[in-house]
Amino acid sequence: MDEEIKLLHDLLLKLGVTLTLAAVLFGVYYFMSRKRAKKVPGYFFATYVITLSLYVLLILNESDLVEAVDLWEGAYLWTKFAAYLGTAFYLLKAADLLLVEDYLVAKKGIHIPELIRLLLLFTALAGAALMFLRTVMGINVVALVAIPTAATAVIGFALQDTLKRFFAGLMLGKLIRVGDWVCVAGKEGRVLKVDLGHVTILTRDDDQVTIPNNVVVQQDILNYSKPTTNHARTTLVEAAYGAPPTQVQTILIEAAKAVPGVLPDPGPEAFVVAFKDSAVQYRLKFWIKDYARMQDVEGQVLAYVWYAFQRHGIEIPYPQRTIHMTKAPDETSLQTSKRERILKALRRIEFLSVLGPEELDVVAGEAKIQVYLPGEVVVRQGDAGTEFFFILEGDAEVRRGEGETGATVAALNSVQFFGEMALLTGEPRSATIVAKTRLEVLVISKEALARPIMINPVLAERIGGILAERKVEMATHQDRAAHRGEQAHDIAAQTKTLGSRIRKFFGTAAR
Repeated sequence: MDEEIKLLHDLLLKLGVTLTLAAVLFGVYYFMSRKRAKKVPGYFFATYVITLSLYVLLILNESDLVEAVDLWEGAYLWTKFAAYLGTAFYLLKAADLLLVEDYLVAKKGIHIPELIRLLLLFTALAGAALMFLRTVMGINVVALVAIPTAATAVIGFALQDTLKRFFAGLMLGKLIRVGDWVCVAGKEGRVLKVDLGHVTILTRDDDQVTIPNNVVVQQDILNYSKPTTNHARTTLVEAAYGAPPTQVQTILIEAAKAVPGVLPDPGPEAFVVAFKDSAVQYRLKFWIKDYARMQDVEGQVLAYVWYAFQRHGIEIPYPQRTIHMTKAPDETSLQTSKRERILKALRRIEFLSVLGPEELDVVAGEAKIQVYLPGEVVVRQGDAGTEFFFILEGDAEVRRGEGETGATVAALNSVQFFGEMALLTGEPRSATIVAKTRLEVLVISKEALARPIMINPVLAERIGGILAERKVEMATHQDRAAHRGEQAHDIAAQTKTLGSRIRKFFGTAAR
């Protein structure tokens, strides 16, 4: 009885140790796979179950307590060989994950292609198999390696294409990685996989293309992700001869800067390319970081350029061969509708309420409607300007300061306005205004308001009074304890000051 208990104890101990070691080894591999967000392959589970089952079979066979399991010598040796080989596979995979992938690749940043890692794994596994054949099976491995020369030649000839792809794959591991955006063999896309025989690419149309490695290495490989992910794009734009080139270049650069996805450093550049038959041709160069969004960003740049040209009155000319027929039948009605919209907006501007119908009509004739896209700067803090802006549609942000010290201090919405002091006195912009959404504004210039004020200089005092009242109310908005008498005194003083500044700015001070 004591002998049976001892045998049972030894059997359970061996099984416990084997299962514990197997669980730890599997746990390490599973944890590392989850850490790298990789799915554990099915063959790994299969190998794990088979190897563990072989060890249990060997333990039961070696125990005198279980008589039902009795392997003959040949089967026992092959079972032992397979179990050891499975263990070697697990140890090599664990070393690959811990040493190569987690330490050398992830922490040290050393790029080791998947093909090289796979080749090292197979080589080490083959070495372990030869060692186990010698130590476990007692087989002379030298005799196994001595394959007849004729057979080697036949196999080499039959597998020459496969071998070419394999060695080409080793070379490709240095040139492209999974996730890179490349153009190979005329196909552009993101690299999904580089295996022993093929490169797999996912195109922009979500089509999967598989190209043999030996074909890829014979082609020019354009890698958009190396040496850095920064990538320059160039687009050609034409502008009418009447627009000064330096002005057009500045507008192109500012438009590109405002587009989300365009890098601020290095910043966009614009160059004159050629004098064409009907236009001056410019090259706009800008940099992006995410090549996957290349087409979207490039399209947005062209859209921003179009709106910027519209605001500055720069024409993108038709080819000279284009024949312009009569105006569209509804153009007159469109102009009338636009004029009514402008007049309606002008009537809502408080400090212009002193203007009569004829004077408003004069201003409406000179006013313009402009559109800014999200991110574009309407006015910049500190810049000189003589234009006033009334928001017809959209939202904008008011920013003060530059760079890291800059901050958004307010928001502007439809029916609000800004720039009145620049319009009436010419003082520099007190803040930067940036379009938050698509922003449509009514723009009134100094020239548009000059005629009514020149004809009737009293308007300067009236406008100054309204602005002074608005300015004092804003200044005392946070001070609820301010006395109305003091506020009225401030309004009177600022009315006189503003009226004088407006008359001087519009050249009516002597009247």
